[in-house]
Amino acid sequence: MNIFIYLGSVIYSGDDLTPRRSAPHATKTNKAKAKKAHKNKKAEGQKTKQKANYKKTANLQERAHRLAKAQKARKEAKEATEKARETQQEVIRIVNDTLSNDKFVEFLTSNVGRYAIEVIKRLDKPKTDDVLATELNVKINEVRRVLNLLGGYGVARYDTNKDSKGWLTFSWYIDTQKLSELKQSVTAEEQRTELSLPGECDDF
Repeated sequence: MNIFIYLGSVIYSGDDLTPRRSAPHATKTNKAKAKKAHKNKKAEGQKTKQKANYKKTANLQERAHRLAKAQKARKEAKEATEKARETQQEVIRIVNDTLSNDKFVEFLTSNVGRYAIEVIKRLDKPKTDDVLATELNVKINEVRRVLNLLGGYGVARYDTNKDSKGWLTFSWYIDTQKLSELKQSVTAEEQRTELSLPGECDDF
């Protein structure tokens, strides 16, 4: 009976267990396969690592983009706030200067209403009619009448917006240029009236 025992690359056979070498071709093939498997495994590991690096880079880029966007938004908000503050201060200055003229104040009170001056003073920034009515503690219809009359002179204007419920709201503001022009027109008319001679005057 022949007995074959495989130990490493040596095959023992026969009664005396004479060692015989295994075929060299089979050994080379196994080594080649092992080497190829190791190479493939290494390549897969490199691909996995590369994908992880790509993902990490993409996450960092996205985070940097979000931070840059947030910084830009904060900068724009700050600039808008500063501009609004400067605009408000300029409106207050022009309104105070315009309403320092007694003749003009009298004109507004007579032709617009007794709340005209208060409405103009409180429109140092855009406000809705209901906010003005609350601040002045008067009926909203009275405020709307004043705003419409001021709008007729071009002094008051409004922007249309929608509230959270979808209703249209009107934010009123003062057109300081029109306010100054109206004051100049009124004061010029007053001066012409004062300088004109009575119709019955016959001194000449």
